[in-house]
Amino acid sequence: MRSVRRLLVVAGTVVALTILVPSASAASPLGEVHIAKTCSPTFPTDPTCTVQISTSGPILVGTVGHYLGPLFGSPLLSSEVLLVTPDGGTATGHCTLSFRTGLGTCTFARGTGSLAGFHANLDVTFHFDTGWTNWDGTYFFAPAH
Repeated sequence: MRSVRRLLVVAGTVVALTILVPSASAASPLGEVHIAKTCSPTFPTDPTCTVQISTSGPILVGTVGHYLGPLFGSPLLSSEVLLVTPDGGTATGHCTLSFRTGLGTCTFARGTGSLAGFHANLDVTFHFDTGWTNWDGTYFFAPAH
């Protein structure tokens, strides 16, 4: 009888914890980012780019990317980047881009304001014919520590 009672207590505890404690994936699901941006015609002298199209994700049209270096040049861009949204939220990350292939990556691991807790892994595609750049990938918001 005691073993049955213990089994019921353990089973009840497992059920209660399953219901009451949300999973990490439920708290911060992965979302998708799809943007297109244009950069200053004098890039890298004026190392800024502006989001012109945003079809999903928290990086809105009008968000400005400020490339902070350290390396701008052929054949590779490797730079810290600061995104500033129209409402003043920021995200800090790092981008690389090969000027030979037009392909690269950006990763973001922190943010403030509307981008607080922002994390993203993005594929970069530079279109040599138009000068536009696409960022496509996934993001999530991590809870504050």
